[in-house]
Amino acid sequence: MSSYFNMKRKVNSQMNFLRILLLHVAITGRTNHVVAFAPPPHGSTSRHYSSSRTTTTTHNMAFELPESVIETISTQDLIDNILDECLRMSARRPIMRQFDPASKSIWKQWKGTVVAETWQSGLRHVIWAMGVYLVFKQHPTISKGFVGFNRIWGEVLAVTTFTLTFFVNESYSCWRTCLNICYTLQARMNDFSIAMAGCAKRTEPTDPEGTSTFTPASRKTLLVLSRYIRLFNILCYASFTRSHRPLLTRQGMRRLVARGLMTEKEQTILTNSNIAATSRHNAVLMWMFRTALDARKAGHFDGETGFEHNVLVRIQEIRGQGNYMECILKGRMPFAYAHIVQVLVDAVLWSYPVMAFSSGMSFQLGVLGTFVLTMCYQGLFDLSKRFLDPFHNESFNKGNDPIVIDTLIAETNAGSLRWMYGLEEMPIPFKKLQDGDLDEFILPNDGFTIEEAALEEEKQEEALAKETAAATASSVTVTDAEAQVEEDFVDYEEEFEETMAILNTPPGYDFVPGLDDDAELNNDAVIGMMEDDQYLEIATEEYEEARDEFRDTLSPDTLLPLP
Repeated sequence: MSSYFNMKRKVNSQMNFLRILLLHVAITGRTNHVVAFAPPPHGSTSRHYSSSRTTTTTHNMAFELPESVIETISTQDLIDNILDECLRMSARRPIMRQFDPASKSIWKQWKGTVVAETWQSGLRHVIWAMGVYLVFKQHPTISKGFVGFNRIWGEVLAVTTFTLTFFVNESYSCWRTCLNICYTLQARMNDFSIAMAGCAKRTEPTDPEGTSTFTPASRKTLLVLSRYIRLFNILCYASFTRSHRPLLTRQGMRRLVARGLMTEKEQTILTNSNIAATSRHNAVLMWMFRTALDARKAGHFDGETGFEHNVLVRIQEIRGQGNYMECILKGRMPFAYAHIVQVLVDAVLWSYPVMAFSSGMSFQLGVLGTFVLTMCYQGLFDLSKRFLDPFHNESFNKGNDPIVIDTLIAETNAGSLRWMYGLEEMPIPFKKLQDGDLDEFILPNDGFTIEEAALEEEKQEEALAKETAAATASSVTVTDAEAQVEEDFVDYEEEFEETMAILNTPPGYDFVPGLDDDAELNNDAVIGMMEDDQYLEIATEEYEEARDEFRDTLSPDTLLPLP
């Protein structure tokens, strides 16, 4: 019996350790220090578990629990949380924290500011300043040895200010370059989708007034290519960031299959290929390239030799941006540059109390100056370090304002299908172009005047009234009238809500929150909502008038039986 309880305690201990490990991985994203969440299958000779690839910073873990149990504990919850965001077609958050430029609003903020990151360092320097003051007060003769030190400190301060300013600028350039690469990579994938959707084969309508659509085969090919784009994008960012790194593990790859991002055959090919786990997105890129070429040969795409060249250029551009990101992250800043800036900042901050109190500065002013100087210089240096870690791959700062990878993935997911949906129906069939029958599509260059538009609306209303009268000439009941009025008002109410959502969408969003997704708009992302917009005010007034008119129409006093 005692051996049974000993074994049970051993299993519980391993389970608790595993839960703590996974919580640490989920919070810090440091999955590169773990070979795998579960042990390799028996007899596995995969290069990913080879002992020759183990470094001194890698911890090989072996668990006595069954692999299926470990899989359930370690992989499913963590990876599903990542995939829930990766599978979205609209982002929950903006790419970075948005803010109101008003000074009052900026001063109210705490989370994500340099002050929130640096105040502890400021307190340490204040304590040091108090200690220096007490020493100088108890031993006044010591201050005589620092006569003229303020001149030396002033020279060092000038050098530090100059160097730190340029260091902040270079660090911000690294951050901005990473963000530009992310959006350039997204744009190149959109270019590829545009080219594929534009060249896909189409069926011509039998009805002269109909629209052309994709052939079934070409549409299926576009759907496959769009899935490859999403898969490439997810694996690409999984290689750049530690927050999404669990997707590259074997368990993560299996979960990608279960969640519908790849097939079992594709997962087997990627896992068994001679490509590093962090380079598997390159294989998916080659699948995109070859699928497009083979689809043209099969007759699903239009185009000759120029088509192949265009596809090659698009693939090379995508590859170039992905590799450029790797270069930036690996060569963000020379160590010697960061080292000398750290030395200069520390020298200025730690020597400031000595300079201040040796030159006769009061205690209050010296302590206050120490804190303010620390917040400025150490704050700028900490800000530079945050710029050098745009995806929060390191645990240096709290990570309150990194580049949001989930937003980039969601935007690319939407773009992978946007262009196919945009060309789902073509208003001008090929037959009309071939015959030159385009009169109905030729409109005035300057548009119609207000009077002409009003006259056309009157004609349409008269025609609609005649149709309605003919359709209801037999008999109309009060119930039918109520139903029609309610239906009309529901349509108007939906249009008003759509108008509100469109006008309140922050600038730069590629989707309308509340219309293109089921999520509510994050209040942190809404800056400058359009309450004062004239169009929105008038639309609201018109809606309220229509609502009152609807209520009056359905009131018992005004609703009478129709003849």
